[in-house]
Parts: sequence; C-alpha cells; structure tokens
Amino acid sequence: MSNIRTLGKDTLIYGLGSVLQKFIGVILLPFYTRALSPSEYGILDTLATLSFFISVIFGFGLEGATGRYFFIADTDIEKGKVLYTSVIIKNVANWLPVLFLLPFSSNISQILFDSSGYSWVIAIALMTIPLSNTASLQNLLFRYYREVWKFTVILLLRAIINPLAGVLLVVVFKFGVLGAVSSTFISVLITLIVGYLYYARKKYIKQFSWMWAKKMLKFGFPLIFTGILSWVNSVSDRFFILHYSTLDQIGLFSIGGTFSQPITLINMAISMSSIVIFMSMYSEEKEEEKPKTKAFLTKIWYRYLAIAISVAAFISVFSYDLVKFITTPDYVGSILAIPFLLFSHILFMSSEITGNGMTLKEQSKPYFWILLSAAGTNFGLNFYFVPNFGFVGAAITTIMSNVVYFLISYYWSQKVFYIKRNFFKPAIYFLICLSIAIFFPFYELKSGVNISYLVKTAALILVLTLPFIFKMVDYGLITNLYNNLMQKIKG
Repeated sequence: MSNIRTLGKDTLIYGLGSVLQKFIGVILLPFYTRALSPSEYGILDTLATLSFFISVIFGFGLEGATGRYFFIADTDIEKGKVLYTSVIIKNVANWLPVLFLLPFSSNISQILFDSSGYSWVIAIALMTIPLSNTASLQNLLFRYYREVWKFTVILLLRAIINPLAGVLLVVVFKFGVLGAVSSTFISVLITLIVGYLYYARKKYIKQFSWMWAKKMLKFGFPLIFTGILSWVNSVSDRFFILHYSTLDQIGLFSIGGTFSQPITLINMAISMSSIVIFMSMYSEEKEEEKPKTKAFLTKIWYRYLAIAISVAAFISVFSYDLVKFITTPDYVGSILAIPFLLFSHILFMSSEITGNGMTLKEQSKPYFWILLSAAGTNFGLNFYFVPNFGFVGAAITTIMSNVVYFLISYYWSQKVFYIKRNFFKPAIYFLICLSIAIFFPFYELKSGVNISYLVKTAALILVLTLPFIFKMVDYGLITNLYNNLMQKIKG
C-alpha cells in the first residue's frame, strides 16, 4: 500500500475515532444550550481551562516521554515496563495535587465565580482530571500497537455514555452545571475501566522500573514548560475574558470553539496517522536530499489546506443559520468568533506539517522558542483586544498568535530541511478565504440582514475552485477519485 493510501486509511479510521470523541460536544450542544445559560456554559469552559492547566503542570510531559521510550525499548517486556511505569507516575503526580485542592473547592469556586455555590462542581471537575489523564495515556497503547479499530470502540463507548448521562442529568433531572461535569466524570471512569480490561492490561508488565522512570522524567520535564506555553497560547484567554468581561462572554467564546471542532477533528486524524509515515519515508529514502519525502510533505499540506479551508468556509458562511438552528438566540453572537477560531486551527496544523523538517532532523529545541513567541504574542495582545472587543478580541488574538507560530516554524524548518515550494499561492488562497469567512457572519449579525442561500452557495463554490485555480490541487485527483468510486459501485 502506498504511503498516501496508508495515510488516508489511518487518517480515516483515526478521524472516525476523533469524530466520535469530539462529536460528544456537538450532540450535547442543542440540549445544553437550551438547559444552560451562556454564563453556565462559561463556567464549564472555565473549568475545562483550569483542568487543562493542572494537567499540564502535573503531567510531567509523560505522554511524549512514553512514546519516545516505548519505541526505544527493544522487547515486549521492556515496552510493558515503560507503559506501567508511566501510568504509575501519572497517577501519583495527578492525584496528589487533586487531593490537596479538594478541601478548598469552596474557596476556588469563590475566587473564580464570586460564589461558593459551585464547590461540588469544582470537586467533581478536579477528580475527573487524573481519571481523564490516565485514560488519555492508556489510549496511546492503541496507537503504539496500531489497534485503530479498538481505539475507535473505546471512543464510541464514551460517545454513547457521555451524551446519555448528560441529557439525563442536565435536561431530565435539571442538575445544571453539576450534571454536566458529573456526566463527564461517569463517562471517563467507565471507558477507563473498559479500556483497561479490554486491552491495556494485557500490555502492561506490572513492574515499576526506576531506570525508565528516570529517563522519562528527564525527557518529559522540559515539556512542562512547553505545555504551559501551549496553555497560554490556546486557552488562557478565557481568564482574560473572565477578568475583563463576563461569564456570558466565555460561554459565547466556548460555543464558537465548539463549532470550530470539525477542523480539530481533521487535524487530530492527520496528526495521529502522519508522523509514522513521515518518519518511515525519511528513514527509508536513500537519496541524501530526500526528494520523495519533500514532495510528499508539500502534497499533503496543499491537500490539507484545500479540505480544511473548504470546511472552515462552509461553517463560517453558514454560521448564522447553523448556530441559530442548533442552539438558541442567546448564543447567536458566538458566530463572530467562529471564522477566527477555524482558521487558527488551520494555521496551527499547517505549522505542524510544514515544520516537520525540525522533527525529521531531530531538532526539538526550536519548538520551545517558537511556542514562546506565539504564546507571548497571544498573552500580550489579550491585554488590549479582550478589554476592547470581548470574546471576539480573544478570537482575534488567537489567530494572530497562530500566524506568528506558523511563520516562525515554517522559516525555521526551511533552514534545516529546505523544501522548494510556492509559499505565496497558499498564503493568498488562505487570506481570500479568511476574508470571505469573516464577512458573512459579521455582516449578517451587525446589519440584521440575512444573506440569501444563493449568494452563500456562490461564495462557497468560489472557495472550492480556488485550490484548482492556484494549482495547489490538480483536476486529476478529482478524476481519479471519481473513477475509483465508479469502479467500486460497478463491483
């Protein structure tokens, strides 16, 4: 099977799993937005941001370290020791701070929300952190052993349990925010247990290895700082909104983020499946300049842009209609953040694809400085944009910081692994489509005039044709896809 087909196959399967995982938020959206106010939605998003921060600090970079030493270990026994040692460290590191913070749940609630009434919400959210992180680490086993369908089964289970529990607790029993965090706790706990019994327990060698522990902690410790910078760059703006504005604004920003998830699904699927193929091609190619690897990276980037930008443009152009249909009028204002967040995700994934030169050349240190630049940009700009433009300002700083991240990582990667490609065509293509995506929601919301579906469809058709006009994707690709489809239909 060719590398493109292998990437496509794994991306499709991982994408299915990612869709199942992320689809939880989409399934719950029409229920939660009718049962919860924007401010209550803001509470959920704030708790998710806090949980992410605690996970980063006390995660010790173990996920990255586990992956590195799993593949270095040369026997199944040693691999099992790596996995078991990693899980033990993860649990100890996560449960200790949670157990310390639990008695102060009321205080945390008061600090964050000016009310001690959310103490139980805080407590359950805190207890979910170690369970969720252990489940995440455990799910890596499916990727390491390329058990993509088993991975999908576990995510499917969570995609069923979480919405059912959420609707029951939030909508039927009307437990509000407490019901929402409780449903997450329940679904994580059940899938963690099932994943362990179903597959993971067979792979652990239950011997704690101090040798592997020292190696993983040494490797993972610097990743804590990278994780903090990632947190600052991606989600710290919630606390700016909380400080300068209201929980309602965080709720609107959160809804905008939910509608940007289709791009994160595409990104997750490609990220999960591509790294193994990239590394394999680079290692197996004998020519020093690696022309096939370079051509492959460029082709993947162009095709990714064509797909992701088309999806982002569709969601943005029809955002007013989508948000109004799925949620309630209270949340329609969130459409102003949607295009910025969608295209931010595209920039971030473009950085990962075009910045692969640093990974292939085993130069990981630049990532810290690149992320520091992006996080510093986001953090600094938030002081101006959030007080003046609220959640929309936070969305703007997000895309601006990702522009910085992309440009620096692209330049740095080109220095160590030069790939001759046309940079200006995809840049112009990106800017044209971003402009179209921003225009429609801003015009409709600010003017109060609904643009006709005919005009929106025409704009979308223009977006779909641009990759061919700029010759980033050739017509032969469409022809081949059509011919393959017809052959399968004919039998």
